[in-house]
Amino acid sequence: MRRAVTMLAVLIVLFVASAALGAGPLTGSIEAWKVIPTANNGEESFVSADKVIPQDVIEYRLTYANRGESALHRISIVDPVPAGTRYVVRTATQPGGAVATFSVDNGTTFHAWPVRIKQMENGREVWVDATPDMVTHIRWTIDNELKPAERITFAYRAVVR
Repeated sequence: MRRAVTMLAVLIVLFVASAALGAGPLTGSIEAWKVIPTANNGEESFVSADKVIPQDVIEYRLTYANRGESALHRISIVDPVPAGTRYVVRTATQPGGAVATFSVDNGTTFHAWPVRIKQMENGREVWVDATPDMVTHIRWTIDNELKPAERITFAYRAVVR
């Protein structure tokens, strides 16, 4: 049952995100791949993430293309970390000069990793590092222009809970 709920959450995020990507000159798609270690030398292979169980690692790949006739500037891409998964630290790629930032408050604010949060400790507020399971969204900001017909792919990994 837990596996079915987790997979349903992954599919819903992929469907909603894909549907939102179709409007305007910037179009995109999202793919989810289960990461399979192939040997002790660090090599990996990828299979469809249509069947996952707790502790599986999924790599999400977000590919965007400029379908317009002029360059796009200062693009921001935001992707929610799917429910039932936990972000894997330092796996968000930063292609083409993109900068990845992270939200621990459902996409309200974004910060470089490690994200610092306030917590109460012994009756006073202290700043501590957020943990990977607190990450709710990842945002990539591209300062470089995205030329017509140009594509860019972002990726990150998450562990199924």
